[in-house]
Amino acid sequence: MRILVLLVLLANLFFLVYGQGFFGVAPHDLGRTPSPKPFFNHADIQIGNP
Repeated sequence: MRILVLLVLLANLFFLVYGQGFFGVAPHDLGRTPSPKPFFNHADIQIGNP
């Protein structure tokens, strides 16, 4: 019975590690393309004259 509990624990640990992307790209990130530039680009912000 202890072996079964240990096996279930190891399987859960494996799926956690796999889902976080420790063996490569995480499954939820497959097919995504990164943005060409960051969302906040402070160089594009222009403050008007006071």
